[in-house]
Amino acid sequence: QINIERRSRVKDIKGDVYQAKLGLIDLAGSERAAATDNRGMRMLEGANINRSLLSLGNCINILSDPNKKGAFVPYRDSKLTRLLKDSLGGN
Repeated sequence: QINIERRSRVKDIKGDVYQAKLGLIDLAGSERAAATDNRGMRMLEGANINRSLLSLGNCINILSDPNKKGAFVPYRDSKLTRLLKDSLGGN
């Protein structure tokens, strides 16, 4: 995760401060286990990535549905959704 902050270079002038957050997440290994003959730890890693992607999809569906406004969003279901909570619209 990279945090970026931009301020004015002039010392005595009070200016706006711009902040941004960039998250880089590697989702390699989420292919189908049967198609790639994954076994052991790689298969488990792929299953965990797929579980995280499913949790991310659930969060996005709840946040984008106007009928579910104010509904509980399960950010704590996976590490991926915890990392992306601020970017998805969580407090």
